[in-house]
Amino acid sequence: MRILALSGSLRPQSLNTLLLQEAARLAPPDLEIRRWEGLDDLPHYSPERDVEPLPASVADLRERLREADGLLICTPEYIHAMPAVLKNLLEWVVSSGDCVGKPTAAWSASPSLEGGARAHASLVHTLEVMSAQVVPEASLSLPLARSGLDAQGRLLDPVQVARLQASLAALAAAGRQP
Repeated sequence: MRILALSGSLRPQSLNTLLLQEAARLAPPDLEIRRWEGLDDLPHYSPERDVEPLPASVADLRERLREADGLLICTPEYIHAMPAVLKNLLEWVVSSGDCVGKPTAAWSASPSLEGGARAHASLVHTLEVMSAQVVPEASLSLPLARSGLDAQGRLLDPVQVARLQASLAALAAAGRQP
C-alpha cells in the first residue's frame, strides 16, 4: 500500500516532519510511505487559479494523491488550528476529488499536553468535508516535545512508538478493505 505523507509544517526539522520520517522507518512491510515536500511551493488558493494549466506544484501534488492508496497527514497546532499552509494545500485538492474515499490517518504533534488536539479536530473535520475516509484508529494526537526524540529524530518513548505502529497498522487494514 502506497501512503502519501504530508506535513503541515514548513520547517524541515519540525516535530511533525520528523514524526512522518519516523512513521516511514517504523511502517510495516506492506506500507510504503513517501513524503511530499512541496508545501512551500503551493501558491495561495483561489478558484480562478484552479484551471489548466495548473501551477506545477499543484499538478505534482494532485498526481501524487492519485497514485497513493492512502494518506498520512500530520499537523502542528498554530493558534488552536491547523496552519494556513496546510489548509491551503487541502483547498487545492478538494475540487479534484483525489481524496474522496481515500483511507486517511490524521495526526497532530505538539509540545502541549493535548498534543495539538484542536488542530487535529480541525484537520479531521476538513478531511471529512472533503469525503476522505478518516480512519479513527489510525488518527493520533501526540504530546511530543523535541526532547521526546533522539538525535536522529526517533521516538524515545516505547508507548508512543507502539501508538504510532498501531496507527499505521490500522491505516494498512483500512486500505485492504474493499
